[in-house]
Amino acid sequence: MFEKSLTDLIRGIRANKKNEQKYIAVCLQEIRNEVKSNDIDVKGIAVAKLTYLQMLGYDMSWASFHIVEVMSSPKLLHKRAGYLAAAQSFQQDTDVLMLTTNLIKKDLASSQPLEIGIAVNGLSHIVTPDLARDLCQDLVAMLNHSRPYIRKKVVLVLYKVFLKFPEALRVSFPRLKEKLEDADPSVVSATVSVICELARKSPRNYLSLAPQLFRLLTTSANNWMLIKIIKMFASLTPLEPRLIKKLLPPLTSLIQTTPAMSLLYECIHTVITGGFLEAAGDSSHALAATCVNKLRRFLEDPDQNLKYVGLLAMSRLLSTHPKLISEHKDIILECIDDDDFSIRFRALDLVVGMANKKSLVDIVKRLIAHLVPADSNGASSLHEASSVLDPVYRTDIINRIVFICSQNQYRNVANFEWYITVLVGLAHVSGVSVGEILTNQLMDVSVRVKSVRPFAVKQMFRLLSDQQLLKTAKKRDTNIEVLSAAAWICGEYCSFLDNIPSTLECLLTSYVVDMPVKVQAIYVHNIIKIYGFWVNELIDEWNTELQTEFVKVTEVIKDKMGMFTRSADLEVQERACSARAIFDIVLESISQDLTSEQAPLALQGLPALFSLYELNPVAPKAQKKVPVPEGLDLDAWINEPLPDLVDDSESEIASVESPSFDMDFSTTTTANKKKKKKSRSRKYEEDSEDEEDKERRRAARMEALRNDPYYIMSDKSEKQKQAARLLDLEDDVDSIPIVKLSVDDFGISADNGGKPKKHSKKKSKGKRQPRAPSPPPPEYAPEEMPEDALASGSDQEGTNGIGNNSNTKRRGSNQTYGKNLQRKDIFATDDDGLNTVDLSTPLGADERLPEQQTYLSPEELRRREEARVRVERRERRLAQSASTTALKNDGERKKKKKKRKSVDESAKKSRKSTSTSGTKDKKKKKKKPTAAVESESEQLENGYTNEVPDMPTEDLLKDQRKQILPKLLLDNDQIEVHYQLSLSDEKDNGIPVIEAKLFIKNKSTDATLTNLHFTTIETFDFRYVEHMRHSTLASISDTFELEAGKDVEAVGYFAITGDIRRGLCLRCDLQYDIQDSSALNQIALEMNVQPSVFLIQDQPMDPTHFAALLAEHGQEFDYRDSVAIEIPISTETAVDQMLIDALSTITSTTQLQVVEVVPGAASLYAKSIQGSQIAGLLKYDLTSQEGRATITIDLKCTDDGFLEAFVDQLNSINV
Repeated sequence: MFEKSLTDLIRGIRANKKNEQKYIAVCLQEIRNEVKSNDIDVKGIAVAKLTYLQMLGYDMSWASFHIVEVMSSPKLLHKRAGYLAAAQSFQQDTDVLMLTTNLIKKDLASSQPLEIGIAVNGLSHIVTPDLARDLCQDLVAMLNHSRPYIRKKVVLVLYKVFLKFPEALRVSFPRLKEKLEDADPSVVSATVSVICELARKSPRNYLSLAPQLFRLLTTSANNWMLIKIIKMFASLTPLEPRLIKKLLPPLTSLIQTTPAMSLLYECIHTVITGGFLEAAGDSSHALAATCVNKLRRFLEDPDQNLKYVGLLAMSRLLSTHPKLISEHKDIILECIDDDDFSIRFRALDLVVGMANKKSLVDIVKRLIAHLVPADSNGASSLHEASSVLDPVYRTDIINRIVFICSQNQYRNVANFEWYITVLVGLAHVSGVSVGEILTNQLMDVSVRVKSVRPFAVKQMFRLLSDQQLLKTAKKRDTNIEVLSAAAWICGEYCSFLDNIPSTLECLLTSYVVDMPVKVQAIYVHNIIKIYGFWVNELIDEWNTELQTEFVKVTEVIKDKMGMFTRSADLEVQERACSARAIFDIVLESISQDLTSEQAPLALQGLPALFSLYELNPVAPKAQKKVPVPEGLDLDAWINEPLPDLVDDSESEIASVESPSFDMDFSTTTTANKKKKKKSRSRKYEEDSEDEEDKERRRAARMEALRNDPYYIMSDKSEKQKQAARLLDLEDDVDSIPIVKLSVDDFGISADNGGKPKKHSKKKSKGKRQPRAPSPPPPEYAPEEMPEDALASGSDQEGTNGIGNNSNTKRRGSNQTYGKNLQRKDIFATDDDGLNTVDLSTPLGADERLPEQQTYLSPEELRRREEARVRVERRERRLAQSASTTALKNDGERKKKKKKRKSVDESAKKSRKSTSTSGTKDKKKKKKKPTAAVESESEQLENGYTNEVPDMPTEDLLKDQRKQILPKLLLDNDQIEVHYQLSLSDEKDNGIPVIEAKLFIKNKSTDATLTNLHFTTIETFDFRYVEHMRHSTLASISDTFELEAGKDVEAVGYFAITGDIRRGLCLRCDLQYDIQDSSALNQIALEMNVQPSVFLIQDQPMDPTHFAALLAEHGQEFDYRDSVAIEIPISTETAVDQMLIDALSTITSTTQLQVVEVVPGAASLYAKSIQGSQIAGLLKYDLTSQEGRATITIDLKCTDDGFLEAFVDQLNSINV
């Protein structure tokens, strides 16, 4: 049988396009038979073919077990196909994933780099929490692999492991951090990528990497790695502002020199968003100018992506440096005409921010060109929707035009007639629905600017008479609502109308019935207003001929008003009927006296209904300026509430559950707060109810709620608590907190746009172009204030600011046009567990990675088992000999006790026989029970009495100081390592140095340890000093070879580069080989550095000097803490000796100096090599607990971290 290869399968599918499904079904059946074969080659080819079919959409989950079999193939070709199939088909819940743990472990330990690479790549796709937990140890150990290719892949796969098993990040982060110092640039780049991803949501954990990242920033030439480093620094600078001054020079250099556009953009983006411009000081403007000039290169590039990011960066600079952006107006306006709409919108954002008095007209013209079709030949084409531009885009253009013209109260508009023309032109643009915003603008400008009213009335008459605009009333997207503004302006300022009858005719056109009812209502009202003004003009020229013509016009208007009375809207009907009634009155009054030369009285009083007062804008602070009449209390009840009505349960429930209660209450107390507060407090002082009445009313309300069957109450519900709080508001209104908020509290600042611009002294050499005559300054309508308005120093804030060029700052001058869109990150991952990992605290003793597990031969396993059995036998023999010695000592102790008792009894008998004098009472006093005598003798023997002993003398404490023994660092079947740390007398360039002495012993009885050496790890706290060596002992950087049972001592010196704090440790890696064994032995070691190592011992403190120190510099000992240490009291040892032993243990462990000893207490002192001082008072208490004593040490220190570390060391002492 000849099986099809993958190439044959692909050729067959292409040859059977008509019967592809049938052919693939046959191939799948063949594959099912092939994967069951015992031949691994046949099975590997079958899995490869199945992988190809899976990419075409066919399921292959049924072959999961066979894929694992192919993954275990010794042939690289099949192994690669197996891992590829697993990456494509395995899911997180695939059952056979548990079988891949040992398989991947074996592949990771392979001697072939390609096999390791395939396994690591496949693991990154199929990793699960269980796989991450089981393989993390192997992957971390491979970070020191000899091949950079493997180290790079392992670093990258660790990120996927951390996502599935966040606990691994904390224990393996020190090893990962070391790879930033790797000799291979690809490994460093991979490490930076992983750390950048880890710091994306939790950057605070990675502040400690700033020095290493800064070194890479200044030395590396890899642009992509520099981009990631700069991104990470952008997230770190808000947490550590001091980084900005350090990063500013290298970032400025990169901006000026790098030819890479990607790196250039990232540098500029970080400078803009990271606060560098604010921290640059005097050079801030120059740095911003450099960034803007470099961004111009992005806009000039033909690449659309570079244009977009360039505009995006400029928009972020616009708020702080608008003048620099305005210098590049030409290239930005060109981007508005770009074919890409995303670039257009970004350019529009910049254009809106660049608008000022000089550039406003040009910008608006450029924007209007996007609204008119390119082939427009007449006015009618304006009302045809453009098929080229998107209606959303056209609407956005109009909104932006209105925004840039009206922002900051029309500050940039110098010619309001031009603005009215622009608004009228925008009303003719079809295909968009912006009638409401245009209506508001037309009315606002006409009311506020007096000088523009005649021109506005003329333009509004043109709108009313525009037949093309009227025909669009039935269209869906139309600006017909703008006619409401036209009708209102013509009616309000009808004195500027040239032809009133023509205007009335336009308002009564038949197209009105197709308009919205809101427009119809305004039409009806303004017809009456214009008619009334016309009547007022005709009164002075009234005659018989005029009367006849007037009656005809009135009858025509009345008849046409009938179409409004038939409207479906109630308001339009009411207004139309009222107007017809007025016309009936006018016609009736004229018909009563047809021959009179004077106008009827009804006509003379008609204009006063509509034009008695001129409509002016109301000042923003007009309501606050209304004076409160004397004697008026706005908080007093108009009518006292009836007490019986408060029992209504429905009203109570409504008041409790109404969400608008707080809002209404707050809005009624906004004006005249100070006066209200005084009057309110005076009112409640005079008419307050007593507490009993309040409690009675409250109880009645709550009882009404309980008895209401439609109101469900819970004793512990939040609704009841809220109800009680709201019901109490009626009784105690003064207890409600009222906070006065102002715009300044939110950091809304104003720019200097109102300042007069400094004109340049430079004169142009060429001929000046004739400048168009500037329009006269606009005349603004005065803002109305109430009568007897209260004077205030802040009146200017509320005045009309249209065109105001004063030097005062304006609020809201930095307005921006945009929409708040919440975007969802499609690349977001579920890394909540990873973000909770805290890397700021040092690793604990139980947080180390376990030793690496290696695959050993059966002979090696048997040898290790025999060695373990021999060790256990030796320990049992030692335990038996120790128990025998203890029994002998107990027997001797009992014999001595019996001998002492016999001596006491003989002495007692001799005293009784020799005493012949004394009364019987004295004899009775001398008699003691036998048990009492025995206990007393035993107390005397043990040195324990009921009296509290004094504190041991200072000499005893100094003499009893114990020697510090080396601490255990490592103990396994082959090797045992102890260490001892001390402060060295030598220094490295003035930096204190710690001496670390290691005691290494080969525990094996028949194996030699070869190639044994230590690799030190540099941290932010300690740096290994290579040039310092001991005079007689070897250095820890040397390589050793230990025979069976031999030991060696080595010394290393570490410079102190950090501050003293809790959790300091010296890190190094121990590597060694075992003779006749291929196992790799590499162990990470940590030597805990206690604060006592940093103490200076050659300067004893005198009690007098100690007292003077605390008196003069006591304020420097700001940090305080206390420690309590319990001491078990034994009946076999004297209490004084126990205290001596305990105190000697404390002083020898912590290296504290005993300054002075007083009864029951002792003063302690120490000073570190870095100048930190600590003082303590030691006291003891024997009455705290029977059989135990407590030593209390009160400490105060000049450094918080030093004190915290010292307290931690004292708590760890076992007395």
